[in-house]
Amino acid sequence: MKTIQNNGIQMSALPSGSPVSARRKPFFMRIILLTSIVFLLPVVALAQGDRYTKAMMSTLASSKQAHTLSDYQEVANRFERIAKAEKQQWTPWYYAAFYNLVANFSDSVADRKKAYLDLAQNQIDEGLKVKPGESEFYVLKVMAIYAQLIVDPMLGMTLMQDANSLLEQGKTLNPGNPRIYLEQAEGVYNMPEQFGGGKLRALPILQEAMEKFNQFTPADSIVPDWGKDRCQMMLSEAMKAKQ
Repeated sequence: MKTIQNNGIQMSALPSGSPVSARRKPFFMRIILLTSIVFLLPVVALAQGDRYTKAMMSTLASSKQAHTLSDYQEVANRFERIAKAEKQQWTPWYYAAFYNLVANFSDSVADRKKAYLDLAQNQIDEGLKVKPGESEFYVLKVMAIYAQLIVDPMLGMTLMQDANSLLEQGKTLNPGNPRIYLEQAEGVYNMPEQFGGGKLRALPILQEAMEKFNQFTPADSIVPDWGKDRCQMMLSEAMKAKQ
């Protein structure tokens, strides 16, 4: 064993082939490996986030070009694939359900309408597992009730009570979500006047919805941001009915 003089302090240097020296090598290698992993984790997470964002943005762009039943099916299926791959994200489940509801409203065959509705309801449930209490899913739940009403209008009284309860829950969760008020207005707007509906009855709700839309700022480019054009159209029609 050699003795090394370092600033007046004697230090023992282990021979390179000693057992202690051999044990040190794996130790230092583990330190280097762990340090590398710590620094690489944010890079990997960023790459995964970029991949998710690109997939969502690409599918959202495709959804804007969707006009046929098969288009809506394809978009819904793409969003569901993203949701299954990105288990911590609620928005792909949201859009998968949304476009299955759009397919439901677009189809005229009762069995297929029910199949789309069942898919949408399951996807809403999956999304709520990821983010319980997300008000956007309550918007979809109300839309699903409206879809049921089209298939079976005889359930109107019961289903509208359910819809009103969901609307109130949605408002409690997020009073600033304009789509909750839009869907409330949809229910009144399309209800026959003899049952308390109609354009004039929907007018104050549409005005409130438009105020919410004007104040609404989406958190990012992926979260739901639809409905303002629809609200404006319905509001114009309701204003005409008032004249």
